[in-house]
Amino acid sequence: MCLGTVGQITGTGPDRYVAVRTGDRDITASLLAVDDELGPGDWVLVHSGLVLSRLTKKEALDALDLRGPTSEGAR
Repeated sequence: MCLGTVGQITGTGPDRYVAVRTGDRDITASLLAVDDELGPGDWVLVHSGLVLSRLTKKEALDALDLRGPTSEGAR
């Protein structure tokens, strides 16, 4: 079973790429799979390098809590 990664966008780059903070690491993800205008501060679900959807802060924090203390959980 594959799980997406929950993170918060920290910056934008060229060609619809964004920097995403996921706990203690930073990743780069593409916005090609979403139509929403997203930017720094937005919470997102990332899988295989693609942002799949925008999450509300509550949805993001709930998802991180479900994964427990070993998740990307540092907020």
